[in-house]
Formats: sequence, C-alpha cells, structure tokens
Amino acid sequence: MINNNKLILLILSISLMLSAILSAEERLDGIAATVDNRIILISEVQSQLQLALMQMKIDRSDKAAIDSLSNEILQQMIDDKLILLEAEKDTLIKITNQEIEDALNNHIARIKQQFPSEEAFLAQLSAEGLTLKELRSRYKDEVKNQLYKERLLNKRLSKVTISSGEVKEFYRTFIDSLPHLPPGVHLAHILISTEPAQSTRDSLEAFANLLYNKAISGEDFALLAKTYSDDKATAVKGGDLGQFGKGDMVPEFEKAVFNMPVGEISNVVETQFGFHIIKCTGRKDDKIRASHILIALTPSPADLELSKQKADSIYNLLLEGANFEEMAAQFSEDEPSAKAGGDLGWYASDELFNEFKVVVAEHQAGEFAAPVLSQFGYHIIKILDKKNSRPLDFEKDFSDIEGIAKRYKAQNELKKWLDQAREKYFIEEKI
Repeated sequence: MINNNKLILLILSISLMLSAILSAEERLDGIAATVDNRIILISEVQSQLQLALMQMKIDRSDKAAIDSLSNEILQQMIDDKLILLEAEKDTLIKITNQEIEDALNNHIARIKQQFPSEEAFLAQLSAEGLTLKELRSRYKDEVKNQLYKERLLNKRLSKVTISSGEVKEFYRTFIDSLPHLPPGVHLAHILISTEPAQSTRDSLEAFANLLYNKAISGEDFALLAKTYSDDKATAVKGGDLGQFGKGDMVPEFEKAVFNMPVGEISNVVETQFGFHIIKCTGRKDDKIRASHILIALTPSPADLELSKQKADSIYNLLLEGANFEEMAAQFSEDEPSAKAGGDLGWYASDELFNEFKVVVAEHQAGEFAAPVLSQFGYHIIKILDKKNSRPLDFEKDFSDIEGIAKRYKAQNELKKWLDQAREKYFIEEKI
C-alpha cells in the first residue's frame, strides 16, 4: 500500500501532467518565454516548479532558492523546445503511429503501477474529470514529441566516444562525488503466462456477439454498455468515448469506426484489448464520436488455475533437483530470457516490481521461490546474486565509471550544441 505522502505526490504528478498538456487556448494565462514560433506558458513553469518543490523538499519561504529553481526549469524547457525544433527539421528521423502507441501504453502502465490498484488509478482520473481515453488523447502529442527528441539526442550523442585515459582522469577528478552503487540483484525466472485459453476466447467472443444482436435488435446501447462493458471508465457514460481523430485508436478499431455512418452499430471488432461493439454517434470535420461496449480479453479463473498448476509442477521439479536453466529453456514463455536459461540480468533493487521485491527480500543468492503472480503471469524467480550498496572501485567497476564518464562528456557536448542552437533561433524570456 502506498503511504499518504507518496500517494499525494503521485496524484499531484498526474494533475500537473494533465495541466501541462492542455492546449494553450484552455490555459492562456501568460507567456513565460517564446522559442522561435513556440511558447512556454507561465502555468507550465509553475506546474513543474510545484512538483520539483515537493520532490526536493525545498523550504517554500526561501525565495532565492525558489527563484533559482524556477529559472533552471525555464531554461530546461527552452532547451526542450530547441531540441524538438531541431528534431522536426531532421528529415531522417521517422516516428510511426505504432511507436507512439507503444510509448503511450508504456507510460500509462508506469503511472498505473504507482497506484494500489487499477480502481485507484481510474478514481483519480475521474476526480480530474477525465477518462483513460481522454488522458491518452491529451498526452499523445507529448509522447510523440518526446520520441522525436530522444531520436535526435541518441543520434547526436551516439557519436560521443571516450578513451580509457579520459575515464581515469574523470575518476580522479570526481572520486569524492561519484554515486555509490545501489543495492542490486541478479535474477532469473521461468514465466508461465496467463493468456486466455481458446475456449475462453471463444466464449468471450460469443458473449460479445450476443450483445451485438441485442444492440441491433433495438435494445438501448447506452444501457447495454453500462451493464456489460468491461471498460469501466466509459461504461458509466453509456460507453461514450468522446471525439477522436485518426491515429488516436488502435488500427482495428479505427478501420471499423471511420467507415461507419452516424448511427450504425459495428459487428464485433477484436483488438488487443478484447471484443468491441462500436456505435458511431457523430462526425465533425475529420473527427469521429463513438461509443463502445468492451468485452475484455482476460483469462478465466479456470485459465488462471491451469497456469498455476503448470507453474507449481515446474516448481516441484526444481525442488526435486531439476536444473533451473534447463527448465527455463524448456518451459518459460518469456522467449528472450528463456534462451538465456531464464537470466534477466542485474536490476537495482528499488526498480523491481512489487512481486519481485518480496521474493528478493525473503531469499538469498542461489535460492528460488514458489510461483508468484504478476500482470504477466506466474513467475518462478531465482536469485542468482545480490550486491550491497558500496563506493565505486576503479578496477572492479570500470564499465560503470566509464558509462558515467561518457554521459558526463555527452552532457558537455549537448550543452555546446544547445548553446549553438540558442544562436540560431529567436528566444525571448518574459519572466
């Protein structure tokens, strides 16, 4: 369970994120700076400032510190605009709709993981007056821009190289300020996924077809959505998804809805989320308004039990002396790690999923644990090794120090490039 202070910070983070992506027309409250033809609003700076003050625990009565931090944030936002301007001018950088969709899914998933439950996350969205669909739509441009910036930075900074002599000099110069290695753990796992069985898929699809027949026979679509849809955020509104354009939905959904006249109800449409019955409720210019009923593609209790029984059987074989690496290669449904005998590599202990943290806390190196359930399935986790936090040692940790030194050099190269970019574009600071 998240403690109150952390939950407050998460809620504020989402609130600030939402406010940062509203259009300028909705929040025209004053301009902090202009960068070429782009503007930075005062409220955007203030939103980032308030979040930073909470994270850094700065005394709010320290005006000098707050003014300094506010200026740092503004300069970073100006740099972000410059990077985006340069990225958009680079014709070799291409971002696909699928890449944007994947990045958006990953970002939303990371936010969800910080809440005690899916219901708590959706409740906070509801408190903000938003649905998950609306959040995705509003955040999409920000995700796309971030991908453009990352591509450009990767392209430029990948050219940065560093010699062993430079690493040694860096270590000598910064030895007293280098970070300690965090506690880490080397893990392996065997994953038994909890995908729905074909019989479950067939049953869910049959139920979706039953609802489709009810809808086309004249039963109230909104009432059907409220009663049966697994998309709880829209079900309360009769399945209403609001207005959206091309690129806002997954391809299968868009292919169906953009070919429908207003008032028509689609056949059952399958996407990665499950089975949808879609009703087109409006059109305006290149935008569509629609409602849907979602029958989510989730495993049944019987599917979960079968997966657990399989995981338990493998665990019992391990207890009897079976080789973990061989069992992972044979049975794990995480293909990349299965090829490596289940090896997942090293992780900082505080970066693990909660389910993994519990196992790591309760077991020593060389031990494996009984199956645990995550959103991906049942995991049999083995602790290959553990490391406590300690100072960096030049001989033992050369590769880590080399990485830090290279990032430091890359940051200096980036600063030089941004200084040059500031000479190319019109920049005006108003606060």
